[in-house]
Amino acid sequence: MPVQHVVPTHYMSTLFKTLEWRLKRRLGYQEAIIRAEIEQSGYFHSEWYLANYPELLSEPSAVKDPLGYYLASGIQQGHNPGPGFHTQWYLEEYDDVRNASMNPLLHYLRFGREEDRRPTPFLDGVQSMLHNQGSANNHRVIYKTRRSADLSHLGRIKRLDHIEGVQIWREFSHTFRTQQGNLAQQEAEYLHNRGFLPNRKRLYKLPDTRVDAYISDLQASLLAQTNGPMHSLLENTELQWQLYNQRIPMVANPTVTKQALPTGAVLKVILIMDPAGAGLVPLAVVATKKATTATVGMALSMQLSPNSGRTRSVARFNASGIVVGPRKPVPWEKYRYKAIWQQANASIVMPIQKESLYSFIQIDIDISTPTPKLIRLSATPTVEDFQVHGPLMQNQTAIDFMREFGI
Repeated sequence: MPVQHVVPTHYMSTLFKTLEWRLKRRLGYQEAIIRAEIEQSGYFHSEWYLANYPELLSEPSAVKDPLGYYLASGIQQGHNPGPGFHTQWYLEEYDDVRNASMNPLLHYLRFGREEDRRPTPFLDGVQSMLHNQGSANNHRVIYKTRRSADLSHLGRIKRLDHIEGVQIWREFSHTFRTQQGNLAQQEAEYLHNRGFLPNRKRLYKLPDTRVDAYISDLQASLLAQTNGPMHSLLENTELQWQLYNQRIPMVANPTVTKQALPTGAVLKVILIMDPAGAGLVPLAVVATKKATTATVGMALSMQLSPNSGRTRSVARFNASGIVVGPRKPVPWEKYRYKAIWQQANASIVMPIQKESLYSFIQIDIDISTPTPKLIRLSATPTVEDFQVHGPLMQNQTAIDFMREFGI
């Protein structure tokens, strides 16, 4: 009769613990690989993630480790890891990914990109809009790249292949180094990699959880290039005067009359193309006043609602250039510029919108007189006037615009 060998109970316990340890080690190793792969892709933005899902700020685990939270819970909740990948749309668009119950972002990085699948919905309508800006087939005027390319800041820099973009990047790096001052190396790298000059840290209190929603100094320089051949018109006062003088109210042409530009209150409006509808829409409106002796060296900026003209917030710059605010408007400030904005919108902004000549533009309007008058159009925004009220490019239209044009 064969002898039966019975494994002692304490050995069985040790065996199970060893197997459990090896399994956890294996799973932890795989998790580390996944984390590294996603981090290197540039598709996960910690600051953007927390800013777009503010409810996570009350979750200690999410604040401590945003990527870990996204992998553990965010995907199941349909969260997007950053502006370059739409989780829910990807699952709805590709049945095989949804049926495989696979991490959609991981699938895209490992397989979808090679299969030329799209990480976001196609933004149609832009092609027909850009007939004035050169070939519609090359409307990504900054980067010649596929929509599926690395959307991180460093990824964008690596893809620069237009001489204008390369030159802008070199100028930014040179200016940054000359202004770096006594910044610690870690802070300097943080700001440089995001395209911010050092004074932005003081102005916007960077870094914070919403930094990726601000327009950086580098992006502000690149925005001008999205207008293609129309860029030259936007930087030439004489051409603007010839084009708009008989059609919309304008201030006297300073190159002809030798008069100085108005120094009173100015209305500033940023218009961007809505890629889905291929039309220009107001992104932001501010009313600004320069510092005077009456304001004790402080400049004023009021953010208005593009729809109603009602004042949303008020900010001031002190004599050192540091922003004070923003704060909510007091009752007598709420409707201060409502009527003049509605008048300027009807007589100046809307006619320019109908031209369909540009993809990005800033309009400055003199509102110190009863009749609003156009001062200038520009392709390069004065971002401080807008961003002291908060991140300028955080709504979906703005995110789609910057992705469509490779900014």
